[in-house]
Amino acid sequence: MVSDEEIIIQIKNGNMTAFKSLFDSVYFQLYFHCRKFVPDSEDAKDLLQNVFLRFWEKRSEIDIHTSLNAYLFRSVQNECLNYIRSNRITTTLEEGLPDNIRNDFNNNEPSPFSDLATLEIEKIVENTIDKLPDQCKSIFKLSRINGLKNQEIADKLTISVRTVDTQIYRALKILKDKLKDYMSS
Repeated sequence: MVSDEEIIIQIKNGNMTAFKSLFDSVYFQLYFHCRKFVPDSEDAKDLLQNVFLRFWEKRSEIDIHTSLNAYLFRSVQNECLNYIRSNRITTTLEEGLPDNIRNDFNNNEPSPFSDLATLEIEKIVENTIDKLPDQCKSIFKLSRINGLKNQEIADKLTISVRTVDTQIYRALKILKDKLKDYMSS
């Protein structure tokens, strides 16, 4: 079995075979991770393509301090969150805005209002995660931030996979409730 470090070195050296092998080995896991955030399958595929394209284009700059798997899961999560911020949330927020501010939103350039909305949502997410019960918070962070699989979390914390599933479900339910005003239906 090839280590993460060896794969990264090969990819940094432009080895397309190593890159394709990595892509093939993690694509479906990342796809299903992406679908947790993005309900549309075509959007999820596009977002994954963006992540892998950026990974290849910036391969010489890759500096991973976690596992390659965790890095990719985090990249997909960030891509999904950026997508949600720019497409779902702005649509909901735009409806009550005056025309001049709405035009700023529709312009692809960042505006003070869109930046403010993004910061507000990020703050809500951070505060909500911080207020989760300790076990729920640590499981959620291991899953969504570190990119660990439920079985890996269960092994690490010596708890059942069912407990991990339940705690992740609880955290997501709380987050969705806190963000309901920012999401379109």
